[in-house]
Amino acid sequence: SEFTSEETMADEEEPLPEEPSPDEDASDQGLEEETLDKPLLDENQTPDAPPFSIPLAPEVIKVLEETNEFYVQQRIRWGEAITQGCWEQKNIYDIFDAVNNKKIFVVNEESNDWSRCCCAPYHSLFARFHIVDEVGVDHNPIPAMTMEREGCDCGEPCPKPCIGCWACKPEWSDKSVLYAGDFGESVIAGDQLGKVRDEDRLLGAAVQPITGGKFKPILQVMERGEEWDGDDGKLTQFAAARGPCFFGGCSELCVDSKFGMSRSKDGMGVDEIHQLPFGDFADITKLKPKTLGGALREAFTDSDIYSIKFKDENTTAQQKANVLSAMILLDYMFFERDNDMCGRDGDSTSITFCNCFCYGCICPCKIVISDNIGSD
Repeated sequence: SEFTSEETMADEEEPLPEEPSPDEDASDQGLEEETLDKPLLDENQTPDAPPFSIPLAPEVIKVLEETNEFYVQQRIRWGEAITQGCWEQKNIYDIFDAVNNKKIFVVNEESNDWSRCCCAPYHSLFARFHIVDEVGVDHNPIPAMTMEREGCDCGEPCPKPCIGCWACKPEWSDKSVLYAGDFGESVIAGDQLGKVRDEDRLLGAAVQPITGGKFKPILQVMERGEEWDGDDGKLTQFAAARGPCFFGGCSELCVDSKFGMSRSKDGMGVDEIHQLPFGDFADITKLKPKTLGGALREAFTDSDIYSIKFKDENTTAQQKANVLSAMILLDYMFFERDNDMCGRDGDSTSITFCNCFCYGCICPCKIVISDNIGSD
């Protein structure tokens, strides 16, 4: 047919592909050799992945990124309240998104019974952060994060026997380290004696500096850097918290105890940190009671209520996790003291107006009333 004839003619007239010139052939050959010699990826990179990422589950990162205001409520431990601290129980904290009042984490303390009863609140412990579901129930037995605090313990090892005294050297200063995940039930808190337990899961730390901040307590908050070479070499300080000189005691019924936070840098000394504009990054606040029931709770239990507000929109999920961990440490450092308002000692009654911070020590400002006043 005519169509077949024209198609055949077009096929016959189609020109053959041109052979490359000698110059073009040499150029293409050189480019091919250069491509083969160049590695596709750096030795420290992986395809479709950033060179550095925090070792947290995606759902945990999502919750932390979406929440800028936290409300933390410590549960009442009735055995401890009834015995007025003679039976020390493990602390439990519920962490809420303060904007929509949705529970997002439950924090459970794990510690040795003897150390907790004899050395609290300075004992070694794990604080395990469990993420909860939509209805506020924790179904996952594996924690999302674990904070470890080395303290004073019964028997061996005793990592920091002088914790709570003058903060004149690192062995006498308080510190906590935050990790992703868990280490199992057989692991003993504080048995690493200052060493990092797991470099791959390290998230950061909260450290009390030498002198403790002098007359106002300071806590340096650190995060894991993009490179890690062990021995705390790449823990980067990103913020510092400073609290009041006077706190606790009967003053807890009247005033909030605010620990303002500000951005800070590595290598900053205590005097430099004191010059920071605290409160521009975040606030950790121990809230005063607002009702009569809250006042009774404050007076007769160790159960406290905190708020955490982030003001910097560029705060990362890892940084928020470390601030939450620092808040747990602050509670043990300053607000877990039994009979902190009033107590009995033999034939006398003591009333503590407030506590005074001095170079790492907590000194109660109190009066003691003897039962024998006016007797012969």
